[in-house]
Amino acid sequence: MGQRSYQEMVEEQKKGMPPVTTGDLTGKTVMITGANSGIGFEAAKHFATMNPTRLIVVCRSVEKAQDSIAKIEADTGYKGAEPMGLELSSFRSVSEFVTQVNKTLDRLDIIVENAAISTNYEYIATDDGWESMLQVNSLGPALHTLLLLPIISNTAKQHSVVPRIVVVSSETIFMANIDSDAIAAANTLQTLSSKDYCTPGIMRARYVHSKILNVMLVNKLAALLPQNIVPVALNPGFCVSGLRRKSRGEEAERFKKMEDDFAYTSEEGSRQIIYAAIGGKDEELRGKFTSYSQVLEISDWMLSEEGKKAEDKTWNEMLEIFGKLDERVPQIVAEYLKV
Repeated sequence: MGQRSYQEMVEEQKKGMPPVTTGDLTGKTVMITGANSGIGFEAAKHFATMNPTRLIVVCRSVEKAQDSIAKIEADTGYKGAEPMGLELSSFRSVSEFVTQVNKTLDRLDIIVENAAISTNYEYIATDDGWESMLQVNSLGPALHTLLLLPIISNTAKQHSVVPRIVVVSSETIFMANIDSDAIAAANTLQTLSSKDYCTPGIMRARYVHSKILNVMLVNKLAALLPQNIVPVALNPGFCVSGLRRKSRGEEAERFKKMEDDFAYTSEEGSRQIIYAAIGGKDEELRGKFTSYSQVLEISDWMLSEEGKKAEDKTWNEMLEIFGKLDERVPQIVAEYLKV
């Protein structure tokens, strides 16, 4: 596939977004993060129209989730939504969230890792000491997904279904790579996160780096999980989004022009979340990157020897980091992954 030019992306945007995939989710449990606004909120509304037995609406606070649910009920009439709070900038919040889930959920058919931030190229560290886009967009969702693997696996076995792990990435993965010096460093993730490494040029590509790591997570899960669980990454397209709300000056003007010229609405972008969650065939989507309701090959760099080295290295580093943060991780890896 190689790198895609900006003009190629614009031309594809202007072709229009395929219609939303529909289905019946009766009896199933769906969870979506970042469901208070944008494509996450619109995807939650789409899920609500398909009558899942439980729809877990996850936002940064329970109050935000409750507000979202009130809007979902008003728009769809669906009454099965439940609020949960999750702060992906805190590893402790992720662990506590899953502890609560294990007490309250008996199955999980679809998990959508949608929540993400953009800091407008500014370096901001979390309380855990990580660069915030790296933690919120990549590491937090990865830990969240790993800790949920037991309930996802048990759902597949007990109900003879094929759960999906849906990770929202971006077409921007074709626009940058992870630099070779970071890959060669003793610890790639810590290097990517360090303030000294995060020059203005690196920070301009940081959102892209975080979305590349999302795809790498899906690749690893597909390689290590049994066939009856389907991980898939997706591109929602360039949409009108609160992600760019911190943009200022010329940058804000550029994004405004892009939105006016060819951006999709949040509802249109959310259709790609729905496609990845319930569309296509399991065997065709498993471990793939989808865009415009079809499988799209990832970049040549991600498929290259260096890209695969980066994928292996960051995966192993994540497992080491997470194992120190939550004692459940090593056991989950041993029991549910073919490492």
